[in-house]
Amino acid sequence: MKTMLSTAALAAAMLAVAAPAVLAKGGKEFYSQDYQFKQPMKGYEGQAGNYYCSYQRLPNRVCSTDGSGNERCRVQGWTLRQYCY
Repeated sequence: MKTMLSTAALAAAMLAVAAPAVLAKGGKEFYSQDYQFKQPMKGYEGQAGNYYCSYQRLPNRVCSTDGSGNERCRVQGWTLRQYCY
């Protein structure tokens, strides 16, 4: 339920950002916004007014090298990249 509310809030925020610019310029533009989370989250996917919105979930990796030269990486957090076009 919490994820669904976050997704709805994210969609509302994207429309709030996109609507004034479209009305002011009379054209359609590309919008992108990054959000940081501790766990992977879902964004809004689909039609939002005159825009189609989609998202990517990107892991934020932190890597280190040990004395033998082996690299170890772990996921520190997640970036949700929401974009509308």
